[in-house]
Amino acid sequence: MGQTNFRVIVVGGGPVGLSCAHALAQAGIDFIVLEQRSSFVIDAGSNLILVPMSMRVLGQLGLLEELKRVSSPLNIINRMDHRGRRLGSMKWFLYDNEYFGAYPRVISRHDLTKVLYQSLPSDTMSNLLPNKKVSDISTTTNGVCVTCKDGTSYEGSVVIGADGAHSLVRGSMRQLAIDNESSSLNEEKPFLTTYRCLWTRFPTMSGLTPGTTWETHGKNLATQLFAGVDTVVMCIYERLDEPTYDRCRYSEADEEALVGRWGHLPLTPGQALTIRDAYKSRIQSGLVNLEEGVVKHWSWNGRIVLAGDAAHKFTPSTGAGFNNGIIDVVALVNEVVREVQAARTKSLHPAAGPQKAQIVAAFKAYEALRKEPVIEGCKAAGNATALATWGNWILKFIDQYIFSIHIIQRFLSSQQASRTARTPAFDYLDSEEELVGTVPWTMPLKMKSGRTD
Repeated sequence: MGQTNFRVIVVGGGPVGLSCAHALAQAGIDFIVLEQRSSFVIDAGSNLILVPMSMRVLGQLGLLEELKRVSSPLNIINRMDHRGRRLGSMKWFLYDNEYFGAYPRVISRHDLTKVLYQSLPSDTMSNLLPNKKVSDISTTTNGVCVTCKDGTSYEGSVVIGADGAHSLVRGSMRQLAIDNESSSLNEEKPFLTTYRCLWTRFPTMSGLTPGTTWETHGKNLATQLFAGVDTVVMCIYERLDEPTYDRCRYSEADEEALVGRWGHLPLTPGQALTIRDAYKSRIQSGLVNLEEGVVKHWSWNGRIVLAGDAAHKFTPSTGAGFNNGIIDVVALVNEVVREVQAARTKSLHPAAGPQKAQIVAAFKAYEALRKEPVIEGCKAAGNATALATWGNWILKFIDQYIFSIHIIQRFLSSQQASRTARTPAFDYLDSEEELVGTVPWTMPLKMKSGRTD
């Protein structure tokens, strides 16, 4: 028999977890969100990029206009090498606007999580629980039990792990597979690190208008600079001497050592702003390893499922990691809602849930839909970072002389647009299409009038 009190436990209250809360709330599915930090609004971390595929579904959730108010549109990407010589501009963002009717936008984690948190329905706020670090997940006859470090425990039907690259949920899933001698066993360390990133936020300076984007490319190191209204974010990607699967924590001394090696490099033309200048005026900064990879198994026995960085990790050069996490939420919740609605229709019980076999099938369908595009996106992000850091002489040549040709950029962008157009949207929400360009979306939205376009 199916469950009569179907509840989803979301572990992780970052952007992906909060987006999941919105999707579940609008589907009428009971949920709680467990977040290990003391606040759901994140004050630290590099900026994120919103691209059309995620902006479209955030619009379905009624969030797009507010997100636009606290973000800046991106235009042309200006590029130069370590000596400050121009490498030509990139028009990816202009083509996005042409194809889908929206420029990508840069937004701080603080503003993104604030919008996602504060816009949740008031009657769901008590379901968002901070200071809840997960210590164990066990299965029960009808679902799961999640235990936290503070001794509290929570029972539910399924767990969605949206708790990042070093996912405790993924670790629990692996332990359950070991305990049950299952072949669905993930690697203990599934992600390979080839680069580390120093991100720095500093006040917007004269000459850096909102939306300004500069990149500096060269052997073993590349930078990205995104200017917002009040602050600018600099990201430095440094190639490691040797790739590693091990996690590494860095100190402020490590940050200063990196700046010591590369601080002379320009972030804008004419040495007007260098890495050292930006770091000296920093408001916030952090040095982290950039893991890459896709986890082999995304779910366990119809009880646990992974989304976002818990399932796959991208280098951030293309801004694809967060956006793919949002689309994970779309694909996963679509499948869960379909099974829940079928169970409720069959049982006539408003809180009914599907049988375990149906949940297993839903999780498998979600993974099948998402895995191929995620693998492609992860590979593309890694290639972009390798190109910008001149991993070999061929990549250096392509970066210097081929990618600056706009007709090639348009061709590559049009190929990507056809893949973007196939991105799923929420199929249980009534909404108007807000992003319209020259490339039609393969999955039309269900309009409020009941029709589709």
